Amino acid sequence: MQELSRRRVLAALGLPVLAGLFGCVPRGWDALDETALTIATGNPGGVFVRYGRALTTVIARDLDGVRARTRTTNASLENLRLVAEGACDAGFSLGDAAAHAVAPAAPGGAARSYDLVALARMYDSFVHLVVREDSPYRQVSDLARARIGIGAHGSGTQVIASRVLEVHDVRSPGARFVDAALETSADALRAGRIDAFFFVSGLPNQAIAALARETPVRLLDLGDVVEPMVAAFGPQYVRAPIPPSAYGLREAVSTLSVKNYLVANPALTEPVAYAVTRIVFERQDEIERLEPGVGQPTLGAAIFTAPLELHPGALRYYRERGS
Repeated sequence: MQELSRRRVLAALGLPVLAGLFGCVPRGWDALDETALTIATGNPGGVFVRYGRALTTVIARDLDGVRARTRTTNASLENLRLVAEGACDAGFSLGDAAAHAVAPAAPGGAARSYDLVALARMYDSFVHLVVREDSPYRQVSDLARARIGIGAHGSGTQVIASRVLEVHDVRSPGARFVDAALETSADALRAGRIDAFFFVSGLPNQAIAALARETPVRLLDLGDVVEPMVAAFGPQYVRAPIPPSAYGLREAVSTLSVKNYLVANPALTEPVAYAVTRIVFERQDEIERLEPGVGQPTLGAAIFTAPLELHPGALRYYRERGS
């Protein structure tokens, strides 16, 4: 049975939430001023959307006064902009995109550094490079004349895809690059309109799993790209396996993993940031019930969000937990 806060019990009984014969009723961490909270997620079919949907459902249920909703986006780059501009209060981002977003702008450059903080390091994402099982492509360099889905404009997938292709010297006009969101890319591969597509996601990705059930696919091994990616772009990338069980593959493949952050606008109030962070770690059973198998963060890794600083509300929670 759902545990109700004292505030909700009193409201259900028709009693006022104020000082009475028995003294003042204290406000708990889960009773907040009226707040509208918007969290930027990502492409339909991706883990950002699934996790964000479950998180906002639990927040709206368990935090009195908070009206939480998600905003579907093209993920990391768009999320970072929306959160920095105040159009969203929080959002998900790949770590490499977040690190670039807060880096100081180069002298004389047009780019600007965003003012962002983090609530937590979340689960890790994995770079998927998907081809049909019957295709002739066995490694990235084979794609030199292929039609390649590189992710939606404004996505972290597009950043990483461009970097992987650059390392392997796969360029236009030989190769043709297609801007497309996840489900559009999956449909295009199924129909033969593209030869391969990238997507960066936690495991398993629902859209890729659905594609694999209908059309036999393979993932290209990206193990050889980790060292040159780190040398060229920094230490955000780590070699990691995608197990066969994730998509019914014949064998495991090596790929790059990159950490994810839940970022926030610094103007998010300290009580709300604290409460959301607490929900992330103390309602994981409920998040799992709503979205089975979705990746979830661990307290041991949560504070490692460099170069983003932690929001003071998140920092208070981690200090209380001894992190």
